[in-house]
Amino acid sequence: MSLASTSIGKRKFTWFATCLVLVAGLMSFSELGQLEDPEFAVKTAVVMTPYPGASATEVELEVTDRIELALQEMPQIKNVSSCSRAGLSIVKVDI
Repeated sequence: MSLASTSIGKRKFTWFATCLVLVAGLMSFSELGQLEDPEFAVKTAVVMTPYPGASATEVELEVTDRIELALQEMPQIKNVSSCSRAGLSIVKVDI
């Protein structure tokens, strides 16, 4: 016998099993832990600043150094690293 013909032939058992699985699923769903704002372990930020037309030296002096100095004044900062390219400043901050 196939599963379909057995299910049709034993209709009460099929309804009982379906209801049992439905109730178990609803009970499991209600027991799930849900946080409204889950905590994130990653505490790294990247500050990317485009400066079109500037050389790497100009970007370093006019953008990257100023951002680094402002970030280093914050007591929560653990590490600051930077990369200056022609037209782009990238500053990575670990909190």
